[in-house]
Amino acid sequence: MELLNMSHPDKAIATKWIDDYLDLYNLAVSIGDTAWQQDILQSLRDRDSHIRAEIAHNVQVELWLRFDSINRKMLDLYEQLRSSANTDNEKRQLQEQVWEFKIQRVTISNKLKAQYTAQQL
Repeated sequence: MELLNMSHPDKAIATKWIDDYLDLYNLAVSIGDTAWQQDILQSLRDRDSHIRAEIAHNVQVELWLRFDSINRKMLDLYEQLRSSANTDNEKRQLQEQVWEFKIQRVTISNKLKAQYTAQQL
């Protein structure tokens, strides 16, 4: 995995992951734990798969946060729809917003499903 071909957020994740493991390696050296040093070096050699997993995890977290946010907005819209103070035009607009959020939620669900399926492979 080459850092030059990554998006800025992915580069930040990769850089942080590598920095954290180098810090752990320095700690292992300072305490003289050679077995731990070798484990860390192996993880650094396999960094591409570890970084991909970290990026995938962050994508999933972001998708779930967006999903939850949409659910909260939809609940608010449903509450507004229950209000009898809305005119027919306002109710139609609220229903259209609910529909748009439902579409967004399906899109996010499909992305989450694709993420989980890719992890299973």
